[in-house]
Amino acid sequence: MTFREKSLWVSMIASAAIWGSYLFDVGSLLAHGTVSAAQAYGGFTRSVILLVVVQVAATIVLATMAPSDANAPEDMRDKEFAASAALPAYTLLSLVIVVAMLAIPLLVQVAPRYITGDPAMVIAIVLGNAMLLALVIAHVTYCAAQIHRYRHG
Repeated sequence: MTFREKSLWVSMIASAAIWGSYLFDVGSLLAHGTVSAAQAYGGFTRSVILLVVVQVAATIVLATMAPSDANAPEDMRDKEFAASAALPAYTLLSLVIVVAMLAIPLLVQVAPRYITGDPAMVIAIVLGNAMLLALVIAHVTYCAAQIHRYRHG
């Protein structure tokens, strides 16, 4: 397994686990009607910091284990795999954004009836996290598509 493939695995797993945990927590708070901007921003900030630390540490460990592989220039195969992985990732990103856009009017109608606190803030939190979910899905798809190509391409 090449350094790039190992890095993709780290990125995919770390992103799915860290952002999945954050989005699950926000979803749980929303379900209980107790979410606040401070909670969402705090969880988001912790997740960003944790993701950076995990990815940097993992990259250092992987580079230390195979320094020549880590310093190797990207070849045509790597570029082709990255380019081909962009299509499914972008497609999913587009679909999730469209679904979020279509859900906005429903959310605006429903939020005041079922949400305690400031409905505008809750709507903003939901929409922001829906966009984050779209990005996470796209990133995980991008990594998975490249890994698939490394394994079967």
